[in-house]
Amino acid sequence: MELTSSSHTSFAAGVALVAYTIGEVMITGFAYAARNWLNLKWLMSLYYAVTIPYLYFIPESPYWLFTRKKYDELEACLRNIAKINRREESEWFPHYTKLIEESRALKTTETKKKSKKREKVLRFLPRLILCGCIEFVTMLLYTTISYGLAENNGALSPYTNFIIGAGVEGLGYLVAGFAIITILGRKFSLITFALLTAICVLAIPFLTASYPIIATLISQIGKFGVSAAVSVSWLYVPELFPTYMRGLANGIFVFVGSFGSMLAPIVSTAVGEKNERITNYVYSGLTILLVFVITTLPETRHRSFEDEEEVDGVSRTEDDADDKY
Repeated sequence: MELTSSSHTSFAAGVALVAYTIGEVMITGFAYAARNWLNLKWLMSLYYAVTIPYLYFIPESPYWLFTRKKYDELEACLRNIAKINRREESEWFPHYTKLIEESRALKTTETKKKSKKREKVLRFLPRLILCGCIEFVTMLLYTTISYGLAENNGALSPYTNFIIGAGVEGLGYLVAGFAIITILGRKFSLITFALLTAICVLAIPFLTASYPIIATLISQIGKFGVSAAVSVSWLYVPELFPTYMRGLANGIFVFVGSFGSMLAPIVSTAVGEKNERITNYVYSGLTILLVFVITTLPETRHRSFEDEEEVDGVSRTEDDADDKY
């Protein structure tokens, strides 16, 4: 997302997540062809081996190069971006020059700020914890719905269920990408999709025994809701932090979320079908609690990837100049 201007981060995040659903369909095809976990493992390893060299050709983030004062590399990166976007040098280079001059003028101020970097990290600690909670709950629900609730329909094979789920997930990502550029913004889009997921998870236990088809439909709506929530959270959380904190924030975000993914199948196996309703109540309660957590966070629409904490007075100019490229 840092390779785009702030006005295009929503689109970039949406495209990346929709591509993720294509990967899910591909894995389903691999599983159908392999019919053995070891063969599937080798197929996936081969796929990754082929795609890894592509990472070498991905350019470095202009935001990161700017904050690290790598101005020569930044200029080369921006020239390449401008060339791809068919922008003349006169359209962007004056803004770049002004940005660098202002950054160098603040060198003395930044030297003083470096001694306060630890204090800044500690100041963001509560927000880091809240963002970890967001990812833990969303990944807990995502894994539960993706690999549990959507399999309730025994009339379809698990391969078909998984492909349908991937389609529903892709739709969730697309709708989320549209919602975050509306009046809802990032914050209230995440709240809306989280509440939709909570309602679906709460309703399923009452429908599974008597109306299995309706329960399966509700589970797919839940998959839509939680996928959209995941999509928004992956864009929203990085925008809550300045560049120097963004890597740490994303690391904690993914690390804590992995525990949610691991916990979901353990709880499902340990609780069993007899007490499944209680589990759904707990999950719904966690989602409602998550909504209250999100209400304490700021909205980031129209000010994504600004670094006001890092370079006072330059951050907005950075975003404006980036839009010129």
